[in-house]
Amino acid sequence: IFHLAVVRTEAGGGGFCDKNPLVVQDYLGYKSTKDPLFKADSLMLKAVPLIDESVVDEADFVDLVEQYRDKADQTSLLAYTSSWGEANPNGSKDTTDDYLDQTKKVVEETEVLLRKIMAGLGLEVLPPSKA
Repeated sequence: IFHLAVVRTEAGGGGFCDKNPLVVQDYLGYKSTKDPLFKADSLMLKAVPLIDESVVDEADFVDLVEQYRDKADQTSLLAYTSSWGEANPNGSKDTTDDYLDQTKKVVEETEVLLRKIMAGLGLEVLPPSKA
């Protein structure tokens, strides 16, 4: 579902870190209209008749979708804001790191919501991402 890639390391072996907020937006479906998660909340709401009422009722499912949309939007905004962390007055690499840490936390919250939505639809829930 999500691969928590707020910070990617070269060849996965540590060392050089490439901090790129577009990675976050890409994994959330905000980078391309062709991404499966682009406007996924609209599709989720259309799937309300398919929910498994033994897992979640309709009102709670709709609430989960709204929370998911809000968290995904918040994540995208935080990722974008992090790209300006050094350019702003009083900005620094530490400011950028702080924004990316906040972004990672919200991405993890977004992932939890998406997993609950998938469970409510009876879809296979994949193992959690490794943070």
